Amino acid sequence: MFDLESIALHEIGHLHGLAHSALGETELRSGGRKVIAAEAVMFPIAFSSGNIAGRTLKADDIAGIGDIYPAPVFTRDTGSISGKVTKSGKGVLGAHVVAFAMRTKKLVGGFSLSEDGSFVIAGLDPGPHIVRVEPLDDGDIESFFDLTLNIDIDFRPQFYDRIVVVPQGGGTSGVELRVVAK
Repeated sequence: MFDLESIALHEIGHLHGLAHSALGETELRSGGRKVIAAEAVMFPIAFSSGNIAGRTLKADDIAGIGDIYPAPVFTRDTGSISGKVTKSGKGVLGAHVVAFAMRTKKLVGGFSLSEDGSFVIAGLDPGPHIVRVEPLDDGDIESFFDLTLNIDIDFRPQFYDRIVVVPQGGGTSGVELRVVAK
């Protein structure tokens, strides 16, 4: 049994253009995966019945919909981080990049979506952020990407070596996350 309201909200997110979020953790159990934690309605694993946590939009969901349908107040009040994920000087496609707002404790994630490793995370609260990159090595890659793409999961998670300050209504660019092979 699953919570139908949280599944409906998740599917409405897809209807509005949102893709899956990788902000969550699961545990492999017989018969499938159990959600341990999810920081987005768009996390691709359904909650069991009786659990209403998936009925509340989280920062990652709000940032995603605000990026697709930008309202002037949203773009004025939030900011972004952009850069590249590289390994041995080459871009990493499919890396999961997460920004953690130190003041508000909100998590917003994104992916490097091109062969050169470029990423943009928009809809961030202004202020200091901790940035981390990780491979999608504990999830079903096909939940996030077309399997014809050359998604790189052969690298170690890495924190950016500095705090990134996001300006209100603007962006911080040039963040290069250098990762190494496992």
